[in-house]
Amino acid sequence: MTEENVSLYADWKKIYPRYQTGFFRTLRWSLVVLFLGIYYLLPFLRWQREAGLPDQAVLFDLPGRKFYLFDLVVWPQEIFLLAILLIAAALGLFFITALAGRVFCGYMCFQTVWTDLFLYIEKIFEGNRKQRIKLDTSGWTFRKLILKLGKHGVWLLIGVATGGAFVFYFADAPTLFRQFLDGSAPAPAWFTLLFFTGTTYVMAGIAREQVCIYMCPYARFQGAMFDEDTIIISYHPELGEPRESNRRIREAKKGSIGLCIDCNACVTVCPTGIDIRDGQQYECITCGACIDACNTVKDRLHLKNELIRYTSMREMKGGETQWFRPRILIYGGLLTLFLGGISAFFAFRSPVELNVIRHRQPIYIMQSDGGIQNNFTIRVLNMSPNPRTFSIEVENLKGSSLTVGAIKKVDEKNRPLLTVSPGDVMPFTVYVKQAKNHLQSGAQEIRFQLRALDNAEHFDTYNSVFMRP
Repeated sequence: MTEENVSLYADWKKIYPRYQTGFFRTLRWSLVVLFLGIYYLLPFLRWQREAGLPDQAVLFDLPGRKFYLFDLVVWPQEIFLLAILLIAAALGLFFITALAGRVFCGYMCFQTVWTDLFLYIEKIFEGNRKQRIKLDTSGWTFRKLILKLGKHGVWLLIGVATGGAFVFYFADAPTLFRQFLDGSAPAPAWFTLLFFTGTTYVMAGIAREQVCIYMCPYARFQGAMFDEDTIIISYHPELGEPRESNRRIREAKKGSIGLCIDCNACVTVCPTGIDIRDGQQYECITCGACIDACNTVKDRLHLKNELIRYTSMREMKGGETQWFRPRILIYGGLLTLFLGGISAFFAFRSPVELNVIRHRQPIYIMQSDGGIQNNFTIRVLNMSPNPRTFSIEVENLKGSSLTVGAIKKVDEKNRPLLTVSPGDVMPFTVYVKQAKNHLQSGAQEIRFQLRALDNAEHFDTYNSVFMRP
């Protein structure tokens, strides 16, 4: 007696989703056009700024270490905002998932958007679902070769456009575009272009639903954020069961037969190849294609009830969906808090930043007149588009004086004046001295204050320590 070899892995079967028109299909196409339009065209949008600054509306200038977002400029010192933004994005995903299931996957995910576009290109070249199946199962002919080459050629062009658009966000788009055409683009730009061309082609054209089912971690942990009030796409068995496709039997048993005619329209349109009538499945991306398909059949048969629709488990049990519940309020509150914090930071931030480092060797210097001197290095960041002059002084230290190495220019209050170019971080060596008659033993907390001469509201402070015997 021998045991049969049983494979632990099922062979992949290509899915041929049927193109279905309807309300949700129109909504998805509208979002595809919107998102792709923004992605491809935004790098070419010009934005007027001060002389010497780039005129690209959105530019991530890595060599210059600045991010330009319309009128907003993000500096390297503000990179912590990226962490806050990522947390806010995660909270936004949790919020929308708890509220409406995987609606992000069905309408906004880049994999869904590009896959929709690639499937439409496939439909243009190879025809509807039955024609595509027939073409793939038939032998190779000149017509099949031309159709396949045309489809894959357009897919590659979309991949090139996708990779090129991504690179354009990191350099002046028109200039880099001309460099690509004449072959003078830098090597990192070529590498990024080829990488995104390949990944777009493979993910959206070849892998498709496998990315959602096997590669995306979101499909695996989404269930932890669901509850009975989460909006999902569901088949209503109390209306559809038992199924019957034969019209004569349906008419003969009218009243004891469900509304589902077992036409499988909901299955043939599903981009992940599932049957929504089998209940909730992690492969469902909540795209609404099955709703459009079922509603089309329903309208043709003049039926009023919707067998497949957006609903919640509570509503299916006869209750009413509770929109304002603890997890929604918590996710929404945290999301508002983080986004509000980012907005408040940019609304109230000063275009000047001061950083102070106290010299540790020596800890202090005894002067010939009995005073004590501490040395510091300060760094002044000018985040405005123009050169600016700042005054620097020290507070909370009686009998103190402050001088800056190689800086002789002072204002009427004898405060040293520091001139910093736009976008520069300039270091200065500062000497702080306390007179003998004001000395006390031990460390003394002090505060440096930097203030712009042209605008008293633009200032920054830094707390440090003055060391004494």
